[in-house]
Amino acid sequence: MTAGEHVRVLLGPQTPVTNVGAAVAGLPEGPLAVISAGWQEAEGDLDELAEHVGRPLEDLRLYERVEEVTGRDSSLAAAIRERQARLVDLQCLYRLRLKQLAIAARRVLEAEGDAELLAAEQRHAIAQLRALDRHHLHSSETIWGKFLETYSADSHPLLARHASELDGILRRSAAAVITGGNVAVLINRMRLVGLGGMLNGRHIVAWSAGAMALTSRIVLFHERSPEGRRDAEVLGAGCGIIPGYVFLPDAKRRLRTRDRLRVGLMSRRFAPDVCVALENGTELILDDAGIRDYEGARQLNHHGRLGRIRAR
Repeated sequence: MTAGEHVRVLLGPQTPVTNVGAAVAGLPEGPLAVISAGWQEAEGDLDELAEHVGRPLEDLRLYERVEEVTGRDSSLAAAIRERQARLVDLQCLYRLRLKQLAIAARRVLEAEGDAELLAAEQRHAIAQLRALDRHHLHSSETIWGKFLETYSADSHPLLARHASELDGILRRSAAAVITGGNVAVLINRMRLVGLGGMLNGRHIVAWSAGAMALTSRIVLFHERSPEGRRDAEVLGAGCGIIPGYVFLPDAKRRLRTRDRLRVGLMSRRFAPDVCVALENGTELILDDAGIRDYEGARQLNHHGRLGRIRAR
């Protein structure tokens, strides 16, 4: 690691194998700032993490801080509820449209006939999915933008005070560790206090939801849910610290990875972003120049397979 170089280590779920300790060992010495808001009420339960990393930890208490602020400012609490209600409604409408386009795309990809005609129609079917994803992301960001015009760490005194304290913790820490949990809860609270900007330019270790929150767009996926198959869907924007990737934690359990049609469609749909499966025990290390190293991480490719990620 050279001076001024920033390392981001992305991990899969931390059970049954825990590899966060090994990931942290490669970073500069010093205390770690922990963002565990995705754990919600369990935020701050860091005893097990402390045993694995062997370093002093300071939890940012992001979930608790937002609860404190909304408890003191009823107008902010109401605005958050309204924002979330609109985002939920938007997601439902997007899901309705997505279902039909995804079915059509799979059927066109399965179709047989003239190769030239099929290739053109398949490209168009995938382009329609991409257009819907872009539209949904834009609509989601419009809702967020209107909210942040009034309520942000730049303009709201209580949020500004907490943002200043969080920035101070990060500045005196060697690196930030972002845990898993509920990705929607995590990213909502990170965005509310402008945490993405504070993390930019810092060493980061993140797993599962924490890794997803660092990308430009968060993709939800679960083809093996009790409710049945559900197509992958864009939730909204992430922090944008690691653009160009879609991280898929626990993909073997949540995706039908042997279904080459679905895997290939997902890869092509979210291109040029690279869809990376992060299983338990895997590690993907990125620095300012790109991929430095990997252990077990796999990339979804256009041929419907999970292949190796080439390290530079």
